[in-house]
Amino acid sequence: MFKFNKVFNTRASQVEVFSDIQPLIRSVLDGFNVCIFAYGQTGSGKTYTMSGPGTSKEDWGVNYRALNDLFYISLSRRNAFSYEVGVQMVEIYNEQVRDLLSNDIAQKTLGIWSTSQPNGLVVPDASLHPVKSTLDVLELMEIGQTNRAVGSTALNERSSRSHSILTVHVRGVDLKNGSTSRGCLHLIDLAGSERVERSEAIGDRLKEAQYINKSLSALGDVIFALAQKNAHVPYRNSKLTQVLQSSLGGQAKTLMFVQINPDTESYSETISTLKFAERVSGVELGAARSNKEGKDIKELLEQVSYLKDTISRKDMEIDQLLKDKAKSPSSSTDINDSSQQIRRLSGAAGSGEAECEDNMSDDGCSVAGTECSVGGASEATAERMQKAPSRIGRLFLTKNGQPANSKPKPRESALKPSGRTTSTGSQATGGGSSVKPPKRR
Repeated sequence: MFKFNKVFNTRASQVEVFSDIQPLIRSVLDGFNVCIFAYGQTGSGKTYTMSGPGTSKEDWGVNYRALNDLFYISLSRRNAFSYEVGVQMVEIYNEQVRDLLSNDIAQKTLGIWSTSQPNGLVVPDASLHPVKSTLDVLELMEIGQTNRAVGSTALNERSSRSHSILTVHVRGVDLKNGSTSRGCLHLIDLAGSERVERSEAIGDRLKEAQYINKSLSALGDVIFALAQKNAHVPYRNSKLTQVLQSSLGGQAKTLMFVQINPDTESYSETISTLKFAERVSGVELGAARSNKEGKDIKELLEQVSYLKDTISRKDMEIDQLLKDKAKSPSSSTDINDSSQQIRRLSGAAGSGEAECEDNMSDDGCSVAGTECSVGGASEATAERMQKAPSRIGRLFLTKNGQPANSKPKPRESALKPSGRTTSTGSQATGGGSSVKPPKRR
């Protein structure tokens, strides 16, 4: 016994089918991602459900009715929200993604983004057509259906030989507070699974059937992994599963139409389809998430994007300056001189720190990074410090803006820890902080 959310008989009308999923469709206007796809053997009625047998209003399938309903609702909200609607239509034919609304469909193949993009495009290179009315959608879908790969087999005179994906992008703006929402609707008509011995496919039809069955098998593997809650889900095994990744494994609302053929000769395919559907119903997607951005969040995201671009430009400028400096003959000499000066100063600072420890009981010593305030240091140390360049030497002979020969601070303050630590757990060395003096050797 199989259990499903809803079962439609052979006499169910297109209106009845759509009314059952209408709330799901309308949630796209509220910023939700929705995926609806039809699955079943060839000739079971998938294209009939999704597109309809004709373009008359009575024959409209889910695709036409969904767009028509979205325009109707957006028009009723025009005083509170402003909506922009765009449409893409692609097909996966022999594991190649093609733009059904492009003029060079046979020459250009497209790539798929496996991760969610900021603009919600799974196939970003496919042409995105803005639409203002249901009439615009009808014209585009007629072009797409004409370009779609179909062929004749023993089971279906006009069999779909590819997976068709109609994607609707909706961007809404709240006219009151300026917040935005982005919803995405995937309407997918899968190619039918078929047994080669029954379809009598040969030549190109046989090759197409092999690719179709392979992609549907990959979809079954993904569903099985999700139902078992496996750590690894094999989305990358097929172009179809890559497109469906955000819908099956993300935070979207997903619905599957299961199409079966009541013919007794299709008994084994029907049982296989029902078992697959039962497995899909066991997948837990979690709570769907609305893609909404407040006005403040939007402004902050724009600022972050601007700052990232600025940092990138500055990094390029720095790299160029370093390259130019490396090419200059004098620059290497300056770098070597600076390195020698740093080594001499480091040696002087090390000696000064050691003598600070010797004079600790009488004079007091405060060490912070490479800075040292010395009271009553030995003449040898003073002589070494005087040999260092005056500009850099001042960094060693002053502490917190006070001359080194000024009255030293009390011993307690010199030994007071900074209270700040670095990521490695060592004492902070920022200006004005103090660390413990080095141990006596």
